[in-house]
Amino acid sequence: MFNGSRSQHLQTQMLYLGGLIGPMASQTLIAMVPDMAVTFGKTVQEASFVVTLYMIPFASLMLFSSALVRYTAPHTVIKWAYALTFIGSLICFLAPTWTMFLSGVLVMSVSNAFTLPILQIILRNTVPAGQLGQALGRYFAMQSLGNCAGPLVAGAASIVNWKLMHVAVMALAGLMVVVGVPASQRIPKSTVKEKVAWGTMIIHILTVLAVGVSIIGMTTVLTIHLQSVFGMPASTRGLVIMVGGLAAFFFAPKIGASVDRYGALKILTACAVTGAIAVASMAHLPWAIGIAVLWGIAMTSAQGLQTTVSYSVLRTPGGAGFNAVVLSARFFGLALTPLLILPIYLSSVTLGFTVPALVLMVALALQWGASKRPR
Repeated sequence: MFNGSRSQHLQTQMLYLGGLIGPMASQTLIAMVPDMAVTFGKTVQEASFVVTLYMIPFASLMLFSSALVRYTAPHTVIKWAYALTFIGSLICFLAPTWTMFLSGVLVMSVSNAFTLPILQIILRNTVPAGQLGQALGRYFAMQSLGNCAGPLVAGAASIVNWKLMHVAVMALAGLMVVVGVPASQRIPKSTVKEKVAWGTMIIHILTVLAVGVSIIGMTTVLTIHLQSVFGMPASTRGLVIMVGGLAAFFFAPKIGASVDRYGALKILTACAVTGAIAVASMAHLPWAIGIAVLWGIAMTSAQGLQTTVSYSVLRTPGGAGFNAVVLSARFFGLALTPLLILPIYLSSVTLGFTVPALVLMVALALQWGASKRPR
């Protein structure tokens, strides 16, 4: 337990809850794309635009979120962000038209862009320095839990009405507003400037972008695949998707330890190859349980790829100032999947899973090329 009053302790726990809300909100939207299409009279491809609409503003505004807390106290930004999340979820829940529903999604996207990085800033300022690693580990575990809880919540809600999933998001966002998070001072503008290894940094960004397109963003394609090929209802699809989040949740600590022991490039290679094989193998596998296992392997590989890239970024000259950029690349990739990969899948199931696997191999080749350059 962290030092401080009971109120301070409760507000600290809200930081971890915040780590769950954003991923859960986005994953509920992704899991319900086929149901949205039916409700609003859209094709599946048209309905999948909701993913892009959420992710592009989310990833773009995240780049500027750290600058905001130089002028406004972080805990104040968080309170307003979750108030907007509540409003956006309410709009989605009540929306009678597709346009109104998309406006609610846009509000949620903008608000959540300011929660992910700022919650981590407050966490860093709140917990004792000797407990920061443990606290961050718990925070990222809650993010993984949110990723797997989203499809499950959406699937359970769909038994009555899929829009009820927004009630769960409203309840959690409302709790964040009422309880609040620990007070934190504005962040002073850093005066430290480092020379950036631009070539290596760009390759790291492209690698995370590839992970977003080829694995994390494939949730949209997999959801459609499970419905069209196996005829799965939303509740069952949610269970399959949840396997990926649970696998990443349990195996992430082991991957991190392996990076320390064997080096980032070796683990990155193993994760890229394993993830590519798992994604490509989903194309014609006739057993849903087999696809669930492969999805668990793919998401664990994605976690490993992100871990190794983050490890490398922090050890790259000027890398400390690029964490937000690298983090946002993942979400840009997720947003691009419905635009780039879904049309390929709809024309050819085989290519729909093979092309993402090839993208991962290209990213791996770039990483190996960068490793051969003299430092």
